Amino acid sequence: MNSTFYYLVEPVDGKEFASENKDGLVLSANIEDHRMTNRLGRVIGLPGGVSEIQLGDIVLVHHNTFRSYYDFKGKLQKSTNHVTGNVYYVEKERIYAYYRDSEEKVFADYCFVKPIKRSEEGFQYSTRVEKELVGTVALIGQGAIEQGIAVGDTVAFRPDSEYEFRIDDVKHYRIPVKNIYAVL
Repeated sequence: MNSTFYYLVEPVDGKEFASENKDGLVLSANIEDHRMTNRLGRVIGLPGGVSEIQLGDIVLVHHNTFRSYYDFKGKLQKSTNHVTGNVYYVEKERIYAYYRDSEEKVFADYCFVKPIKRSEEGFQYSTRVEKELVGTVALIGQGAIEQGIAVGDTVAFRPDSEYEFRIDDVKHYRIPVKNIYAVL
């Protein structure tokens, strides 16, 4: 299948909605919950021109790519990215990372950060389980490398710059490199 401007993808495992974790525990039964939509797709068509993504690569996409919804009449509708059958189109700007041969590569000026758990010592002013605005870098793109950020670094980032992803059932935040203001 060929495309002109967009990548053509199909959901990994054929599922648009990932309601269960890898152990089979049901996390949500609401298809409108954006956190439970499948974000992994297999590339089946490439746009014209040069691309570092190849056919068969697994891509990490925006949550609305495969997201179904109910219209104002209560009728179930496919995503606006739906083409036909199990095929969806996705713009390059909505692909955040790709996987090939067990290797992960992050696009553009983003990095993925794992939140750090709060310590249980002393008096706590917050009921949050994680430290706020601090995390450990798990995946990086070229922009982060150019700024001297490396995998394993503990970083501080600006408020409201974190965008939650679940990668292999582990919470990550996708953060623009420009919103990381310190390597701790």
